[in-house]
Amino acid sequence: MIDFKESLDNIRFFLQENKKQTIIVSSLLLLMTFFALIVLGFSNKKKKVPDVEPQKVLVIDQPLIIPNGPVVPDGYITERKTELNWSDSEIERWFTTPDENEITKLADTNDRTISEIIGAAP
Repeated sequence: MIDFKESLDNIRFFLQENKKQTIIVSSLLLLMTFFALIVLGFSNKKKKVPDVEPQKVLVIDQPLIIPNGPVVPDGYITERKTELNWSDSEIERWFTTPDENEITKLADTNDRTISEIIGAAP
């Protein structure tokens, strides 16, 4: 274990025996601290305010041109509004309850994907 009393006695003895060096080192440390505080004080006062760019405003002066193609149906991008919930007619039209065979296929596909990702990792 560390004997703190003995360590303190050793430090006191060193400082008493080397008074000249102790005074020089202490004064240098105080000067360095003083200069560091002065530099920090001036650097805080001269802090630059970051330039803020004005917000760019989008001005639509021409109609939106949608590319013609099989991927983008006409009017789909600009006119489609989605609701938070499906209506009863949409549920009847689009929702299908998966059977056990489809769930098994999905589970197998997920297992294969996970195996490909982790590979031979332990």
